[in-house]
Amino acid sequence: MRTVVLAMLVLFTACNQQPATSKVSKEIEWIDLSYTFDSTTLYWPNNVKSFEHSTEAEGKTALGYFYSSYSICTPEHGGTHLDAPIHFSENKLTVDQLPLSSVTGNAIVVDVSVNALANRDYLISIADIEKWEKENVTIPDNCIVLFRTGYGKFYPDRQQYFGTAKGSRSYS
Repeated sequence: MRTVVLAMLVLFTACNQQPATSKVSKEIEWIDLSYTFDSTTLYWPNNVKSFEHSTEAEGKTALGYFYSSYSICTPEHGGTHLDAPIHFSENKLTVDQLPLSSVTGNAIVVDVSVNALANRDYLISIADIEKWEKENVTIPDNCIVLFRTGYGKFYPDRQQYFGTAKGSRSYS
């Protein structure tokens, strides 16, 4: 199994930790799973607002130098993002508490796209994992398991991707 490191766009509202340093092996393959964060970004259908970008200042100041400053506001469930354990379970870890080792590492991809694209309500099951292991190897401990549903080909078409046109659309 080759080593894969996953890079995902994660927005932190506050982070007072120093960046971690590590040696990067030349044998590591980096795979960026993120979509562009822009006016085409999709937000979960129940989000009331979408991406908001405001100009706070732009132009020459009273002292004669150029200055620009902007504000953004966005729902947490937009585009490529990471749901922290606390999102679904009280008193669990927030994103800033997750160790980097929990979101990077060896990974495998279980392709369920044939079934998922044929049935929007398809539920991934243990049988999908067992089938992958039968065709490949037993999934090692602490391995990240990703599921390919095939729906990425529809992004950013809201109706095709989510199966509904409901929700916030684009930034204002």
